[in-house]
Amino acid sequence: MTDALEDHRGTVSIGGRPITNLRFADIDGLAGNECELASLMEQLDKASSNFGMEISAEKTKIMANSKEPSKKEIKVNGQILKRVTKFKYLGSIITDEGSKPEILSRIAQTTAAVTKLKPIWNNKNISISSKIRLLRSLVM
Repeated sequence: MTDALEDHRGTVSIGGRPITNLRFADIDGLAGNECELASLMEQLDKASSNFGMEISAEKTKIMANSKEPSKKEIKVNGQILKRVTKFKYLGSIITDEGSKPEILSRIAQTTAAVTKLKPIWNNKNISISSKIRLLRSLVM
């Protein structure tokens, strides 16, 4: 698969550095526009078939992070890929509108963890310094 992506020169940049693809089995690549994504998926599909593998159109989703609505259909094995507005990856919620939902999710998770430790917070036999160290380990 690495060979299939070697010649791909994407137009996505983060902090001024071009990002062409991610090297995870469950993330195929990044593209700056729909035509680029269609070409990338075609390359991956062809490379997969060379090794006797097939990309699952049912499991593959695409997400656009653009103010303009997407019109182009991206296909794999002749099937149109489903567009999503958010997904959870490695515990983080990724959305088409930025990181606000992820921040809210992490605040909620931290609040839940701190609340579960109420017996420790109320325990008079545990020093304030130990409680502060515990809180810092949870939040930071």
